[in-house]
Amino acid sequence: MIILANSPVIRISIFLLLISYFFNLPVFFYSIKGDNELRIYDFVGLFFFFYYFFNFYLVNKSISRVVYLKSFYKLLLYCSLMLLVTLAVYIYKDRLTKFLQCVLYLYHMWVFFLGTVFTHYYLSNTKVYKKYVLLFLILVSACALIVILQNIGIVPYLWSDVYFEDYEGFLSGTLGPNKIVLGMTMLISICFIIGLIYTKSSKLPKLLLYVPLSLAIIALILSGSRTSYVAFGVFLIYFLFTYTSRFIFFSIVVGIFVMIVISFTPQIVEKIVYVIESRITNKLSNPEELESFQDAGQVYEDLGSGRDRLHSSYIKFIIGRGQIIPFGQGFNNRSGVGFSAHNMYLTLIVELGLVGLFLYFNWILSYLSISKKKQPGVQIAANGLVFAMLISLYFGEHLYIYRPLFGLLGFYMITFVVLLYPLRNNKHDRRQR
Repeated sequence: MIILANSPVIRISIFLLLISYFFNLPVFFYSIKGDNELRIYDFVGLFFFFYYFFNFYLVNKSISRVVYLKSFYKLLLYCSLMLLVTLAVYIYKDRLTKFLQCVLYLYHMWVFFLGTVFTHYYLSNTKVYKKYVLLFLILVSACALIVILQNIGIVPYLWSDVYFEDYEGFLSGTLGPNKIVLGMTMLISICFIIGLIYTKSSKLPKLLLYVPLSLAIIALILSGSRTSYVAFGVFLIYFLFTYTSRFIFFSIVVGIFVMIVISFTPQIVEKIVYVIESRITNKLSNPEELESFQDAGQVYEDLGSGRDRLHSSYIKFIIGRGQIIPFGQGFNNRSGVGFSAHNMYLTLIVELGLVGLFLYFNWILSYLSISKKKQPGVQIAANGLVFAMLISLYFGEHLYIYRPLFGLLGFYMITFVVLLYPLRNNKHDRRQR
């Protein structure tokens, strides 16, 4: 499998896939249902599929050897099976055009997964690993810097007029017009870089890592994504209570670097204040609510952008159609509700039932089952990121394949492959290879 993953076509595709997660701008337009777009990962996915089908037994055997790949593969197969249910529903409702969109979503899910599989086996030695990490850090820095420069008026808006109108001109560089795309991309990147800082085997200059980290933190704040703020808060709490002394030192160093970056762009302070006020302070009916947990329900209502009502509607829908609870009503099938729940768990029950919910938890928790005691940096980043996602997924569907969120699911899986690489050098963890 390592030889296959190192073939020139797959090697180039692996690097293009990583680039596509940071460069989400469309590269091709077509029309099936409205204005549709294709991105780099849509094209490189064809090569992943080609090599997968012609090496079916080898790739599947390799997948079965890695716990987090095997667990996601089970979820993916179930989603593929439930697409047939969606087909039946849309044939009955004469909505085959909508079904084609669902097929594209499933295609993305497969591409993200196969790209993760090939990347896992491509990162087979330290030299390759360091090259990949370097590209990762360059992309994080570049994307965060573009966002900062946009917010001080140097770089223009990069998306179409349609996105400008739909997302009110939100400045997100090349990552995606939705706030959570920028927020979650930066959050995942932050966790990854923190893992590198505290991983001795990475052999990267520690001080140098604080530059992309500081840029990513500023970009995360500028995102205005409240769901990303929640996830970042959960991660920091985990970091604080598991490695308190390291957290304190980390906070001091990061604070210094952030202040240095801000000193070169003083206008960004005003922008940060504006974002916090417009996304949090001004949304509260009573700002003093933040100082007390007594009005937590009101805070959630104020900041949730109607999520409480969406969740209530989904719960009523599930109760009213109890027959869908075991297996769901079909992959990406929102018939009967028509809108997003902004809650991963409710969405899974509606689409994939309790079976799908179980498989999803089995995948996301599989990262916690891997022993990381010999690599505290990996433990901080990996476990903290998982807990951050488990909480934040109650408020969003960022680890799924809905179009507005683009490639976050794939980026999350790829990040874990790179993050967990140091464990594969330990004899104790050789079974994870």
